[in-house]
Amino acid sequence: MEVTKGGIYLYEPPSTSTSQQAAIITTSGSEQSGLRPWVIVSQDAVNKGKPTAVGVPLTRKVHKANAYRIALPAAELIPDAGCTPFQDSVALCDHVRVLDINLIRKKIGRLSDNAVLAVALGLIFVFDIR
Repeated sequence: MEVTKGGIYLYEPPSTSTSQQAAIITTSGSEQSGLRPWVIVSQDAVNKGKPTAVGVPLTRKVHKANAYRIALPAAELIPDAGCTPFQDSVALCDHVRVLDINLIRKKIGRLSDNAVLAVALGLIFVFDIR
């Protein structure tokens, strides 16, 4: 599966692993786990032909919004044909993660151009990029 920047995909992080790198690829503590929508934030040139992409999870808990947890109104979340319309959400930019694209279940939509920029600003804040 090819993924694109700004695309919203259903992804389920692994909960267990038998590899030596299990602590790196599984979730624990406050990390987002379970099947949920993730926004791809890595550039298309980086994603092309790779088994991984960088993503940020979405939550519907809008009270979590702040300078680096970006509020995304439902109007900025564009569902793919046949998919359920989105609700107001928050991009958890402090939970950025490398995703194994083999664990992506399906594409469900995309962010508007304005929402892509807003999420980018959240990442700039998290990583203190100047």
